[in-house]
Amino acid sequence: MKAILVKEVHGLHGTASMSVPEDIPLDDVITRLAHDPGLRGLFLTDSRQRFVGVITRRDLTKWVRLQFFGETGRRDLSAWEVVSLVSARKGKDVLRGEAQLVGVKETDTLQTALDQMIASKEDIIPVLDSDRRIIGDLKLSEVLLKTIEAGRQTKL
Repeated sequence: MKAILVKEVHGLHGTASMSVPEDIPLDDVITRLAHDPGLRGLFLTDSRQRFVGVITRRDLTKWVRLQFFGETGRRDLSAWEVVSLVSARKGKDVLRGEAQLVGVKETDTLQTALDQMIASKEDIIPVLDSDRRIIGDLKLSEVLLKTIEAGRQTKL
């Protein structure tokens, strides 16, 4: 099978993400994700509109558990992570360390993108330009559809 590039796939389903400033109040992050079930992730940007990380519903589960029950339910959080989550006031306060490492360019292959999705345990990642500005998102659903399409073409 030929190498399929991200630019051939991203955007097939429109967008399921939104770009917001990294200093967005955490209440606004939660409200946006709660009121829009189709929104899969919030991509945080710095003052120069460069990607700094992604927040998904999964990222907020530990925060919610701390708010309601005073614990995370797992023992794998460091004391620093617990303090950070408890005192979180802005979107950037709940970013996981690897959240800023996620992202592909349009010239990357789907294999590279899928490797990132698996490593980050996310089904949506940003598509970035050479300055790390967001130009779109890539969803697992788009990768799956392209895989089926490519498989059908090789059978012909």
